[in-house]
Amino acid sequence: MPLQCRSAGFSRHWLCLAVLWSSGKTSPSYYLSVRLRTSKTSSAHSFDTLARSSQHSQPIFEMLDPFGIVGVVVVAGQIISTVANFGLDWKHAPADTRSLLVAVGALKTVLSETNMNILLNDDFKDAFHGRHSTLLSQLGDTVPVTDTSMLVLACKKELEILLEDLQKRVQGHRIGWKRMKGAFLAKTTKEAVQSLHRQCQTLNTLMDMDTLVVGVSIHKEVREARREQQGWHADKECKAIIGWLTVIDYGPKQSDFIARRQEGTGQWLLSSLEYREWSETAGQTLFCPGIPGAGKTIITSIVVDDLCTRYTSNEHVGIAYIYCDFQRQQEQKVEELLMSLLKQLTQGRSSLPECVKFLHDEHRRKRTRPSFDEVSRTLRHVADSYSRTFIIVDALDECQRNDGCRARFLTELFNLQAECGANIFATSRCIPEITDRFSASTILEIRANDEDVRRYLDGRILQSGRTLLEKCREEIRNEITEVSDGMNVSVSVLS
Repeated sequence: MPLQCRSAGFSRHWLCLAVLWSSGKTSPSYYLSVRLRTSKTSSAHSFDTLARSSQHSQPIFEMLDPFGIVGVVVVAGQIISTVANFGLDWKHAPADTRSLLVAVGALKTVLSETNMNILLNDDFKDAFHGRHSTLLSQLGDTVPVTDTSMLVLACKKELEILLEDLQKRVQGHRIGWKRMKGAFLAKTTKEAVQSLHRQCQTLNTLMDMDTLVVGVSIHKEVREARREQQGWHADKECKAIIGWLTVIDYGPKQSDFIARRQEGTGQWLLSSLEYREWSETAGQTLFCPGIPGAGKTIITSIVVDDLCTRYTSNEHVGIAYIYCDFQRQQEQKVEELLMSLLKQLTQGRSSLPECVKFLHDEHRRKRTRPSFDEVSRTLRHVADSYSRTFIIVDALDECQRNDGCRARFLTELFNLQAECGANIFATSRCIPEITDRFSASTILEIRANDEDVRRYLDGRILQSGRTLLEKCREEIRNEITEVSDGMNVSVSVLS
């Protein structure tokens, strides 16, 4: 038992004896014979020191005795002190008397250290907070009677009998080892001391088991803490790399457009055969042309919202969308458009794809930006990691034509579809240059649906709070629906 002596009065030789004996490596008589051969003076000094330490530490032990161990320590100390006070030469002590005294001294040391380092040590108890301790189940002051507690009480009783016998033998007489020997011959005393010593060895084994349990628990906690720290660093690195890809974020636009939607509008498209077949079959393209003001952008936001809602918990489905804007043509170059798709598909992964990290590390080191081919290749790698990939592009007619940007972008989309089975949804005005690229695709024209117009007007009339408008609701709905001719109704109509 790896115990440390905390009382300055305890001899280190007696502590060594306790450790050696409790570990089963040697016997007390062997250790004592070595000490006697080494120095008669030092042996006597060790015995005297142990006796004095018993007298000094007795009041402390008597104050704290949660388990009965201190009682044994005190009685053992009194026995050693009583024998020491006789002033007898230790080398003349009979073998059986010497053996029992050494055993009592060693037991005193072991129990003292057990009490100090375990029972009175809050750090030891704290180490097992929330977990079972086999050792404390035997020694704890709140547990029921155990084998250990019974052995402690039995040993204390036998040692008290021995102490009483010694004290009777010395009253009014000069005593020698021969007269004292009789007090140490009781078989029950020897058996009690030996049994408690064996139990101490058992407790040592239990402590080894507890140490193993704590070690495993600490290893698990350290591993979890390291994993958490690594996850934090990985998350931080991931955010930095995603931000490096492009600063363009279409999320706010999507939120703005879907907020303008009147509840229930656009349902005609979601319920259409064309949309259902497109969304359920991989590698399909749905092209939705429409006249200016037909509501193409709102329809696009409805499609994005439908897909994101449908696959919100499916990490095997990737969704990326772009809202082309002629006012942002300078920042919507083909490389940036592809970077935006790459960024969104990367964000959909539970961990940062290695190809994206490699792309970042290569160009961070060189302080350069990726080429078109590098972005295209990385985008295909990430898209291919999904079982389904949806690419939604609104207002292709507003994508710039300079340097063949729009043509290259469309070519890249169709290549992505051919290699990864991506689904493409796109809207545009009816421009031959664009519509010709979708000639082999499913086409569904976007027009302001009469039912959508009515729902929109009902919502706007209720929001206006004007009594006159509410009274004329039916007439207003019919008139505006009739003249809308496939165009969405502007808010200004009701102003």
